[in-house]
Amino acid sequence: MAGAAERAKVWFAEQRTARPWLDHTVRMQQHYGSVKGNTQAGAVTFFGFLSFFPLLALAFFAIGWIARVYPDAQQQLVDAITGIFPGMIGSGEGEISIDDLEGAASTAGIIGLVGVLYSGLGWLSGMRESLLVVFDEPADEQPSFVKGKLRDLTALVAIGAVLFTSVAVSSVLNAFSADVLALVGLGDELAWLLRILTIVVGILASSVLFTVMFRLLAEPDIPRIDLWKGALLGAVGFEVLKQVAGILLASTKGQPAFQAFGIALILLVWINYFSRVVMYAASWAHTSTSARLRREQAAAEEEVRLAALRVDLDKPEDEVITVNQAAARSFALGAATVVGFGWLFRRG
Repeated sequence: MAGAAERAKVWFAEQRTARPWLDHTVRMQQHYGSVKGNTQAGAVTFFGFLSFFPLLALAFFAIGWIARVYPDAQQQLVDAITGIFPGMIGSGEGEISIDDLEGAASTAGIIGLVGVLYSGLGWLSGMRESLLVVFDEPADEQPSFVKGKLRDLTALVAIGAVLFTSVAVSSVLNAFSADVLALVGLGDELAWLLRILTIVVGILASSVLFTVMFRLLAEPDIPRIDLWKGALLGAVGFEVLKQVAGILLASTKGQPAFQAFGIALILLVWINYFSRVVMYAASWAHTSTSARLRREQAAAEEEVRLAALRVDLDKPEDEVITVNQAAARSFALGAATVVGFGWLFRRG
């Protein structure tokens, strides 16, 4: 058994050497475990759940003003939320009522945006702290409280803009594609093409979303191409999560267990798995070859600097003129000068 296990280890090591993607996957999983990725995702889940409804109320409050100029804004917000949380927003049984959200939005406007915004930023603050751990950002380089909150606010606005724009672009593309297919009489035969187009647009939009999140919240020292690759991996996992969530939620409607637990449990599970996808995407970017080489080069340069400093400190004493010795010599020279002038004055 020991021999078989040893041969298996050797074979797996050879496979890692021959297949860089396998080696990268193993490194990602090892890093995810070393930074306790599941624990980080759990912390984000807690803050995300507490911030979910204040953020929705704030979004509907803002869209209420935008809708005065752009009437379709509210429907596109609903589409964006449904795209992220399929089957959770609506007027059906077991869904979050849009009317309740609009009522909360009015209350948010009366109470003031500051309090709602502060509670709503809790999710992004938790995400920022977790990403800083996953990206191994040194403690002395992490932002202050004020700078961190400004990052969170910027990320909140950017993420909202990306989601809103992606839904608008997806709606235009789908409508345009449907019109073109109907024009040539291929609407039913190529309906699957529209489905694929929607998924592709969703993945591209999610890639931008993950990249914005990484850049604004953590500012990792990682090559741009590797950060995009990690974002793309996260976007694919996010799209799979959305599809699976839609299927599961559709299958649980009307079930007694679903009615007993309600939307809260489904939302908790969804946020937790989304947070894990984010941590895995960050781990993939962090363990890329270019990122590892950059960190190794920085560590080597720091070691050279420390070695040079140690050499200076280890020089023989006769080669080092300390500040005290220099001060003593200056004092002696000054004293001798004063004595010499005094002797000359007495002789005069």
